[in-house]
Amino acid sequence: MVHEKTNYVTLKHEDIPGYMPGMTMNFAVAPALMPGRTPGELIRATLEVTDTTAVLTAITRTGTAPIPDGSADSMAAIMLKIGDHVPDTALIDQHDKRRAISEWKGYVTLLTFIYTQCPLPTYCPLMDQNFVAIQRAAAEDPVLRGKIRLVSVSFDPDVDTPAVLRAHAARRKADPAVWTFLTGDRATLERFAARFGVSVKRPAPESKEITHNLRTAIIGLEGRILKLYSGNEWTPSTMLADLRAAIREE
Repeated sequence: MVHEKTNYVTLKHEDIPGYMPGMTMNFAVAPALMPGRTPGELIRATLEVTDTTAVLTAITRTGTAPIPDGSADSMAAIMLKIGDHVPDTALIDQHDKRRAISEWKGYVTLLTFIYTQCPLPTYCPLMDQNFVAIQRAAAEDPVLRGKIRLVSVSFDPDVDTPAVLRAHAARRKADPAVWTFLTGDRATLERFAARFGVSVKRPAPESKEITHNLRTAIIGLEGRILKLYSGNEWTPSTMLADLRAAIREE
């Protein structure tokens, strides 16, 4: 089923053998294929994947179906809004130390949600790449250096243990003084993620298959939400500009 959104479509797809299980997620679409797309389409499509992109390059309409009811209303009721305080949730970092979100008060903090086994390069791997670029640029920027923190929260604690996150952080050369990876118990993580508008769904309670969206937030010095970003369309350069503006405003 298809829901039009700029040059992206939200698909509930079947298993892609040898690549990933069936999920519901956003996919980039070649611009020439967007005209005529309508909500509720049934399609066959070709997904071309590189190290940094995943794009639908061929779409054939096969029919239509009703769009299932979702839980958007219930999620909207608990989602944080601009100006809200982030709840002081206790989580565990990559060094197996208990951490409270309040520890990042006094810094402008960029927070996002990932899981290390995410198969699509335009989802969690892209968030990691963006944070790598931001960490590198901030270290050389007198406005940002020493004033920002990066936080990546995994919603897959069964796989993303502190040891796994520590290795993940090392592969990305994450400076532990700047960039922290967090995990915790599943219920706490999913509740925390939902406050930011992150929907995490598993086909079965113990399933390793995860369907999710992307949300990233800038949090101010006093722990209030300054800005929220949906999806993966933001870039390191625009985020760096927003972080500089946040520091000046704060």
